[in-house]
Amino acid sequence: MPAADAPVAVPMWQSLGLSRVRKLMLAGGTAVAVMTLVAIIWSTATPTMDEIARPAGAAPATRPAVPAAAEPPEPAPQTAVPASPSFAPASAIDSFRLGNAAFAAGNFAAARASYEQAVAQRPDDPEALNNLGLALERLGEKAEAVTRFERAVGLVPDKAAYHFNLGHALGDLGQWDRSIAEYRDAARLFPNDYPTQYNLAMALHKRGDDQAAIPEFQKAIALAPGEPSFHLSLGISLEQVGRVTDAVREYRTYLAMAPAAPEAAQLTAHLDAVATR
Repeated sequence: MPAADAPVAVPMWQSLGLSRVRKLMLAGGTAVAVMTLVAIIWSTATPTMDEIARPAGAAPATRPAVPAAAEPPEPAPQTAVPASPSFAPASAIDSFRLGNAAFAAGNFAAARASYEQAVAQRPDDPEALNNLGLALERLGEKAEAVTRFERAVGLVPDKAAYHFNLGHALGDLGQWDRSIAEYRDAARLFPNDYPTQYNLAMALHKRGDDQAAIPEFQKAIALAPGEPSFHLSLGISLEQVGRVTDAVREYRTYLAMAPAAPEAAQLTAHLDAVATR
């Protein structure tokens, strides 16, 4: 995996949180034996849409192999808050910070309540709306999260993180066409971010468009050449479209990079079966 401060150490992103939620569906079109193997591989090894949830910038000094959900950012300095007769800056910032602390502690219900207070005090604050969306998504309220992310995108359409978060929430709802469009916007605004690139590829795969997913996986690999499971993901999409020789190459690359992976034996057996076709 790349060093913790590269290539995502870009000021526009927020800090990166981490998780290993493993759930991924395989698109159709593969023989039953291959589907069984691949389902095992996807469920045990491959980073998922939840694992690479949102891009970020000031990443921790060390982190697990795969990035996940963005932590809420610190609020802007008080002097940066526009004046408003109905807005108490210190109170809004306190709500924001309380929300951040609760989110970091995993208390998403408390985070939601604090962010809702911040939004009530400043309804057009895109960061407060974005963070409320993050808390709602963690609480399983996906549709509500989408509405908050849409508001943030509408207020600041050139911030890649908002498009990324909206794309992720739409993917949670299975709205893959819209999810892909948001990831493409995020990639356009921040083309060197490997989580964005990987999630775009995964969204295309989930929609069943492995042909389009392949070049996006390749871009993700170019940005993060040290991530073994990206090669596994690429290999599965290559096999899905019938490019077996290329898929075998990616599988072997994965095994060379991660020989002790839990699914190594299944993948090795699959490679043996492919060789006898």
